[in-house]
Amino acid sequence: MVSIFRMGFQKSETVRQLAGESLARFAIIAIVAGLPAFLEGFDAEIYSFGADYIVPSITGPAYLSIGTILTGYAIGIAIFSLVGGYFFDRYSVKNTILLSVLIFSAFTVLTGFVTNTPELFAFRLLVGVGVGMFQPAGVALLGDIFFETRGKAVSVWATFFGAGLFGGPYMISPFLPAFRIPFELSGIVSAIVLLLVLFIIPVTYKKEKREKIKLENIFNRNTVLLAISVFFFGITLFAGYLSYYVKYLEQGLGFPTGSAAVIASMAGLGGFLLAFFYGYIADRIGRKYMVIITSFLIFIGSLGMFILFKSFIGLAVFTFIFGSGWGVYVDLLVAFGQDSVLDRVVGSVSGFLFFIFNIGTLIGGPLYAYLLGSKNNYTFASYIAVVIPAFIALISLIFTKKITKSNIKEHPEFEEAKIREKSAEKEGS
Repeated sequence: MVSIFRMGFQKSETVRQLAGESLARFAIIAIVAGLPAFLEGFDAEIYSFGADYIVPSITGPAYLSIGTILTGYAIGIAIFSLVGGYFFDRYSVKNTILLSVLIFSAFTVLTGFVTNTPELFAFRLLVGVGVGMFQPAGVALLGDIFFETRGKAVSVWATFFGAGLFGGPYMISPFLPAFRIPFELSGIVSAIVLLLVLFIIPVTYKKEKREKIKLENIFNRNTVLLAISVFFFGITLFAGYLSYYVKYLEQGLGFPTGSAAVIASMAGLGGFLLAFFYGYIADRIGRKYMVIITSFLIFIGSLGMFILFKSFIGLAVFTFIFGSGWGVYVDLLVAFGQDSVLDRVVGSVSGFLFFIFNIGTLIGGPLYAYLLGSKNNYTFASYIAVVIPAFIALISLIFTKKITKSNIKEHPEFEEAKIREKSAEKEGS
């Protein structure tokens, strides 16, 4: 049996084969493959929380505002989501993740040393390039190991993402208005993740013959409806949380920075605590139903965050609800998309759905800014740019078709491996 820390250098056994040898190996591969999600969540939160201090403290043209720079980040993610998904199906998924984390780590560190807004725009765009590549590649890697564990596996990604979101506000708020150290720490953690991926993730993912990717293999009733849902959620997320939620808490409602940090961190806590549980339930009752449930939580959470509550407790609770849904919704939706296509195009469909999601994120921030206007009418802007898109995202999911048949042809006998382990334990006792 290959040593855990030599798995990444051997070529005889694939990710699927090694993950099928035991639950322990499956868990180790899943954890390491999910670590880039922590980087994504942590970086997104420290930048989102620090942007109000970073942009005013550096020189540059006025048109490169907070919203414009965040849009550049989203552009990088959107474009390269397609690249990451395509590379998963056509090339080495391990090398795709290594390259993308390397790009991400270099430019998240440089964010802490920025001196002007053109630099900041370029650095955040390139951070987005890294995220855009490892998002679909990582989720496809996790989701495509076994059909039966797809929900739990992608929820590992969601759990780490939630941990990053939860920790981000607490990491940057003590240093503000200075902001360099959190980005340096992000770079250090990125280097550790690179080493773990290098040593543990096998070079070869699966033995299935690579074939030319055809569009008709990607588009069907489910993937189109999932694309509609995740597009409108992208609008809700960037309008209602990543772009303007902290500003709404501090300027719209008058909360001090520390209180706003606690409230905002509840979104990450919700995802961190509940993502794996939701993934487990998704594998038991069907991923369609759990995607609908998490979308419903996002809708209810957005109503509470922007419309129904103004108190600290109410906002914290509904931000937690919003985050518990958001924390795993996109990943479960992508897993459901993977269920709905042939095994050989799961990377491409993952990239496509992340691409559509990030197109929505490009619209969310500018739309909210336009609706907010000079009067700072947060209630009106939130109804149009947050609550209604969240409702559309929910409704479109109802018309999808439940998938129960595995689409994975090369399938290590995972269940048999568990039976053999149990038999060995009984014989030993």
